[in-house]
Amino acid sequence: MDFNRKFQHNVDGRTITFDVTYDPKTHFFTVLESGQQERYHLKFDMNTRIWRTEDGPKPQIAVEELATLVQKSFGHFM
Repeated sequence: MDFNRKFQHNVDGRTITFDVTYDPKTHFFTVLESGQQERYHLKFDMNTRIWRTEDGPKPQIAVEELATLVQKSFGHFM
């Protein structure tokens, strides 16, 4: 199974490229966005059923929107 995805999303007339890696041990996604030097983690809390980001810059789009795009690119939804 390939644990890496790269996709683009248009926001206000500009294109953001997302480079995402899934870690099967932690079940977290590591995300690097175009224009950023630092990666962050996208995590799903099974208890609260809420997506959040940690360990880096804030995403350029809403976390819920990012989670939907990531899930769509991997073909699996929580």
